[in-house]
Amino acid sequence: MQQLNAKSLPTSTVWSSLKKFTKSKDNSSAAVKTMFVSVLILLVNMLTGVLTARYLGPTGRGEQTAMVNWSQFLAFSMSFGIPSALIYNAKKNPDEAGVLYRVALMIGLGFGMVAMTVGIIVLPYWLESFSPEVVVFAQWSMILCPLIVISQINNAAFQFRGDYKTFNWMRYLVPLLTLAAIGVLILTDHMNPFTTALAYLVPSVPLFIGMTILLLRTYRVKLKDAYLNFKRLFTYGLGSYGNDLLGQFSGYIDQIIIAGLLRPADLGLYAVAVSLSRMVNFFSNSITVVLFPKASELSKEEAIALTFKAFRISTTCTLLGAVFLMLVAPFVIPLLYGKDFNTALTVFRLLLLEVTISGGTLILAQVFMALGKPKFVSILQGVGLILVIPMLFLLVPKFGLFGAGVAMLSSAVLRFLFIILNIKYNLKVKLPRLLINGDDIKWMKTTMNSYIHKKPADTQS
Repeated sequence: MQQLNAKSLPTSTVWSSLKKFTKSKDNSSAAVKTMFVSVLILLVNMLTGVLTARYLGPTGRGEQTAMVNWSQFLAFSMSFGIPSALIYNAKKNPDEAGVLYRVALMIGLGFGMVAMTVGIIVLPYWLESFSPEVVVFAQWSMILCPLIVISQINNAAFQFRGDYKTFNWMRYLVPLLTLAAIGVLILTDHMNPFTTALAYLVPSVPLFIGMTILLLRTYRVKLKDAYLNFKRLFTYGLGSYGNDLLGQFSGYIDQIIIAGLLRPADLGLYAVAVSLSRMVNFFSNSITVVLFPKASELSKEEAIALTFKAFRISTTCTLLGAVFLMLVAPFVIPLLYGKDFNTALTVFRLLLLEVTISGGTLILAQVFMALGKPKFVSILQGVGLILVIPMLFLLVPKFGLFGAGVAMLSSAVLRFLFIILNIKYNLKVKLPRLLINGDDIKWMKTTMNSYIHKKPADTQS
């Protein structure tokens, strides 16, 4: 009987530990669960990308990208750091979280209107190589800009509340609904760049509105000290804006510039390369979501130690994933997307390296955000942005997609060097090691194994 119990113990223990882990609200559990959801999102996005590329071809994929990207790009660019400011200030002043959220919502609505106006005016001039129908559609999509800005603020609210369950569900439902819409279009034989663009844009609308209503009901507070909280948000937001803007520019600026310099078919090829390369980005994105709120509660030394540990683990995982994708790309891309997309192989490999370096830079930047010093990161990373734009304009017309990949990779390397120098000299600390070692692996094992020995009450705290 004792032998039987001993044999059955590992299975029951593992199952019990898994249940505890999924119910736990601590930061390690949140990071892992967020990473798991990111993997699911990547799989859904990959399938969606394969279907749209297969049915639309390079030209149609390029037109769809031009119609969808601008509303998201301008909305993210015009957030002025308010989501980051909301997380930081709500963590520092938890009693005023409700007022801060409502003030942030009003600021975000105003900035979203600005983004909408800018897009409507600029698009006809920038998308000259596209058909008038594509330009008009892109202009109409600007209506979503205020809602997209508000959705960022809602995500920030879920993060400072520690409600990663709702946060992750929202992240997952939007691409899942898009995939479902694409499936309906294929079955009904209505696939074209315009209907596909609607499938990307429309499903998020009811979700964003619903989450806003939910949070407003949660925070039924009067706007006391509204000006003080506006000042808190705006001051920190402007300081972190450069860092936030750079993150959005690094995700969109290449496609935006290519849309103005090359043919729609080239943009379609590049969009597929970008989409595939972002598969390895979930490591850094998942960790960053949890790292910033957690590090904001720590001392300087603890925040730096935690940030570099997260950097080493995430970058190692990302690099391994990137190398694997580089090796299988010649077989996977033509199989999934068709032979027309083979010419995207070279730029895809360059973008994989860019994603790996940029992801590490994003994680290291969180230490400045957590210590209330976002301006250092904004200024120095801004230099990388200033360099990448002229490099894109110089290299893309001469070398096409290869030039775009070189420009993006060069910018990523410069931004990483700037962050490292900033940590060493502005924070005046000895630079922690950058390469993973046995201690980091042991820490990961200890963190996961700790759930095996936790009592149920431990995970409810």
